Amino acid sequence: MNSISSSRRDPWGSLGERLLAATAIKIELPPSQHRLMIERKEAIEKHLERDGSPLRGRIRMFYQQGSVAIGATIRAKFRGEGFDIDIIVELTDHRLEPNEALDLLFRSMRGERGSRYYDCTERQTRCVTVHYADGMHIDLSPSVLIDRLDPRKSHIFHSKPEEPRSQDRRVLTNSYAFAERYNANCPVDQAFFEEYGRRARLSDPRFVVLAKDAESKPVPSHSSEVGGKSAVTVALQLLKRNRNIRWRNRSGRIPASVMLSCLSLECAEPGRTIGQNLQAISQYILSRLEQAQALGQLIRVENPECAGDIFTDRWPGGFEDQRLYIGDMRLFISQLGILFDETRSLKSRTDALQQMFGETVAKSVIDDFAEEIGEMAQGGAHRFAATGSILVAPSVANAKPAAPRNTFYGSRWHEK
Repeated sequence: MNSISSSRRDPWGSLGERLLAATAIKIELPPSQHRLMIERKEAIEKHLERDGSPLRGRIRMFYQQGSVAIGATIRAKFRGEGFDIDIIVELTDHRLEPNEALDLLFRSMRGERGSRYYDCTERQTRCVTVHYADGMHIDLSPSVLIDRLDPRKSHIFHSKPEEPRSQDRRVLTNSYAFAERYNANCPVDQAFFEEYGRRARLSDPRFVVLAKDAESKPVPSHSSEVGGKSAVTVALQLLKRNRNIRWRNRSGRIPASVMLSCLSLECAEPGRTIGQNLQAISQYILSRLEQAQALGQLIRVENPECAGDIFTDRWPGGFEDQRLYIGDMRLFISQLGILFDETRSLKSRTDALQQMFGETVAKSVIDDFAEEIGEMAQGGAHRFAATGSILVAPSVANAKPAAPRNTFYGSRWHEK
């Protein structure tokens, strides 16, 4: 594939870059949903520490892990287009067995019959999940600190209720340290940072309403409020979306988001656009997968901040999983080339966008783009290439996402 080029001064100057940015904004957690997530997290914390809770006085701290901790949250792969938020619940009791820790957190979260969480709480293998009617779900993972001098090096718990207790185990983790490393080392271009944040704000009509309430209750930090985010993180969000699309009709686990985050950071460099990051990261991931496959091994990615914390401990489950993702990455790189090929028609490039990130999201991006082109045509602010593709000057897309109905505390809701 030819190298993707884009002016460092104007990372929004090409059609491919603008379509990728618009897609990323539509799939990530918007400002209003980010605030809702924070409010729900606070409500859960109060609920777990309420009078009468089995965990009253037994929780040391709560902290976010995974995608939400590095600003890379996207709409979830299940339950429609919701969001998956991961929270660590650090317990003070080191004597708990894995099944005891998970069962205790489940009972505490579910509460008594009639509790707002009673019918929307589910016990999983390593966490307890609270489901909400609008698709958001929050995963709560109980943990215990291993060494007070090495925070937050911890154990989380693995226990399937249907399996014998001999299969239960503790799993080493330090998701907190990895998030700190990612946030400290992910390269940021200030101009991109600020422009992306501006576009994210304009894409969320409810943000304006929420901002008016900021004086009475501060709006939690979000990419649109602190300026934006790194183009590396935007590329990571798009890769995760593509993974979700490709794995939608497959059984078994999917490539772990934290694995993708770690590999993205390993090859990150400053000054790249979204498209350039996508090319570099996807090619790096592909090379790592192909190298492992050629050696007859499964890819191994370890937390650089915690030896023994293996990000690939649950995926790939075998060589077939690895082979499938190798094919996915090869296809993604090919489609990325089409998206940035100026000799291609607009239709072929938008078709590639749909195949990469899903028909619903891509259609919304394209509809917004068509509306913008129509307005620009009236003002004579566009021109056409010889192939019939449209060349436009950068401007803010008129994203108009629908404001879905919310149920704050949630109810049981599954996609069949």
